[in-house]
Parts: sequence; structure tokens; C-alpha cells
Amino acid sequence: MIKIKDIAKFLFLAAIIITASCIKEDEIEYTPEREAAIVSRYIDSLITEGFNVDTTVNGVFYTIVDEGEGVTMVQPGDSIGIIYMGFFPESGNVFDASEYHYAGDGIWKYTFKSTELIPGVDEAISLLTEGAEGLFLIPSSQAYGSQGSWDGSIPPYSALVFDIKLVEIYQ
Repeated sequence: MIKIKDIAKFLFLAAIIITASCIKEDEIEYTPEREAAIVSRYIDSLITEGFNVDTTVNGVFYTIVDEGEGVTMVQPGDSIGIIYMGFFPESGNVFDASEYHYAGDGIWKYTFKSTELIPGVDEAISLLTEGAEGLFLIPSSQAYGSQGSWDGSIPPYSALVFDIKLVEIYQ
């Protein structure tokens, strides 16, 4: 038989749990200023580590970490294979990687510019030759912008880092 004291204890604990779950921790305010500070710190860290960092006209920061052996740049319509990993510069948390989707070798094979990607990734891939690998810091203006991703996994005003290797340009 259940005692009134036990019911009261249960209700008290349930109320505490419900109340605690409703309390929001300090929420991060995603702003252009926050993004600019993160980008600046990340670029500074790359330079400190000895990387040469360049910038495209669209504001994508990049460093080619392996030149590869190819000489041909990727062109729209080329069939290519890439290995990639995307992560947040401030935490290093990986949000996507080709190995999550493509079993075995982790290579994503597709026709360049035939799939809608965020503009910064298209621009990053266009800077690579066959066998080359680059590290690309893509500002939110070339990624998911002020809205973030549709599923909420990428917050607004989030710069993203992609490590991309162009494995092959298929003939």
C-alpha cells in the first residue's frame, strides 16, 4: 500500500525535476561581433602554428596543407571525390564528415556544382587540385547566414571550418 508520505515525496521530487529542467542555462548570443572575434582568434591560431592564411574575394580564409600532385583545378561538371570534415572553430566539435555518410573509404563522389552546397564549400573545392588538401574557414555569409541551418544544428552567425581533400577528379 502506498503511503501519503511517499506520494508527497514523489510529487516534491517531480516538481524539483520539472522546475530544474525549465531553467535555461546562459544562452549564447550569436551575433556578427561574436563571429568576428571567433574568426580572428582562429586565424591568429593558424598563423601562430606557422600556416600561411589567404583569403578569397568572398571572405573565405584558407590554407593549403597539402598541394597534392595534380595540376588541374576542378571545373563545374567534373566528377570528383572528396573527403571532408566540418567543425566549429571555437570548440572543434565536428558537425559533419564524409565518413559519416560514405562507408568504407569515406569518399563523397559527386559532380561538382551539380549539388547545392553552401557557397563557401563550393569556393573551397574550386581552390583545390587533385590530391590537394586545404583547411577553410567559411564565414556565416558564405554558409548559413543570420538564420542558421534549417535543422538548428548550425546556429546563426556561425563561421565553420572544413578540412577538405580532393581525392580525385574522375575522367
